[in-house]
Amino acid sequence: MRSFDRIILGAGLYGLYAAVQSAQQGCSVLVLECDEAPFTRATYVNQARVHQGYHYPRSLYTATRSAGYFRRFSEDYGFCINDSFEQIYATSSAMSWSDAQQFQDFCRAADIPCEEVDSDRFFKTGMCDGAFKTQEYTYDAMLLKDHFLEELKGMSGIDVRYDSRTRAIRKDGDRFVIELESREVVETGFLINTTYASVNQVLDLLGLDLFKIKYELCEITLCEPSDELRGYGLTVMDGPFFSIMPFGKTGLHSLTSVSFTPHEASYAALPTFRCQDEVGTYCSPHHLGNCDACPARPTSAFPFMANLARKYLLDRYGFTYKGSLYSMKPILKSSEIDDSRPTVIRVHSEDPTLVSVLSGKINTIYDMDEVLGCD
Repeated sequence: MRSFDRIILGAGLYGLYAAVQSAQQGCSVLVLECDEAPFTRATYVNQARVHQGYHYPRSLYTATRSAGYFRRFSEDYGFCINDSFEQIYATSSAMSWSDAQQFQDFCRAADIPCEEVDSDRFFKTGMCDGAFKTQEYTYDAMLLKDHFLEELKGMSGIDVRYDSRTRAIRKDGDRFVIELESREVVETGFLINTTYASVNQVLDLLGLDLFKIKYELCEITLCEPSDELRGYGLTVMDGPFFSIMPFGKTGLHSLTSVSFTPHEASYAALPTFRCQDEVGTYCSPHHLGNCDACPARPTSAFPFMANLARKYLLDRYGFTYKGSLYSMKPILKSSEIDDSRPTVIRVHSEDPTLVSVLSGKINTIYDMDEVLGCD
C-alpha cells in the first residue's frame, strides 16, 4: 500500500491548485480524477466569469469576497483572461428583485466600478430601467488547464491519476485508506475533497454529515456572436433573466438563463435524477457521471433562452447556436434565500485531516491557502 502526504480527490481547478501548493511545500501528492482528463466538468462547463461581485446584489458578503480576489486572480492567470470586452449589467423594468438605484447603491457598498450608460444602446425601449458598464472578465478553462499541467510536469512528488474511481474510504487510526476500483489501495493523513458536485458522495463513503445541497442539472449554450455583440457581455438581472458574454478566448459567447439553464433539480441528500435510470452504472446517486458526456443528457433549451434574450436585446446584437455543455451544479440550500454563493471549506477532522471544498466561483481558490498551510 503506497502512502502519500496528501491525496486530492478531483482534478478541477481547486484540485490542481491544491496539488501545486502542496508540492511547493515538499509534500508527496496523489490526485485522483474519475474522468479521463482534468477540467472536464464544472471548471470548464460554466459561464467562465471571473467574478467581481456584481452577480450578488442581495449578498454583500459574497460580492465582497469575489471582488477581493478579482485582481489577484486576473494577475496570476492573466494569460487565460479575456478582458477585451465591455461587461454591461442591466436591471429589468419588470420582475426584478433590484432596480437601477439599488444596483448602484450595492456597487457603491461593495466598492466595485459601476458607470451608468444609456440602456437604449443595448436594450429595447422600456425593457430595462438602467444599464451600467462594469469591470468583469472571463477566463479560458483550456488555457488554464494547460498551465497547471505544465506546472505539475516540472514538480517532483506529484502523481496524477485519471479514470480512477474511488470504491471505498475508511479511517484507520491517523490515516485514511482509499480503495480504488482498480483494487489498488493508497493511504494518507491529509485528504482533500474537491469533487464539487460529488462532495457528498465522498462524505457518504465515510459516513459523515453531508452538505445540505440542491443539485441542478445545468446547460451552458455556446453561440456565435454578431460583429456588434462580439465586444460586449450583457447581463440582465436580478431575477429570471439571462447573460450572454464571451466564453473565455474561444471567440464564442455563452448564453445562460436563470429560468432555462437548470433542466432539473434534486433536493435529495445525494444527486438523484430520472436520467440515471437510462445509463446504468455510468451515473447513480453514489457515483455522479459527467453530464456533458452522458448519453441521456437533455434536449437543449436554447430556443427558450434565445427568445428571452431577444425579447430584451436590440436586433443588432444577434447570435446563432453552436452547441451546448452540461454539468451538475450544487447549491447550498441556505443560499436559496438570498442567492448567496459562499465558498465553503469544511475541516471535518484532524489527525487524520479531511477537508472538503464547495465553491462555484473560480477566483476564490485562494480561500484554500489557510488549510493548505500557504499563509
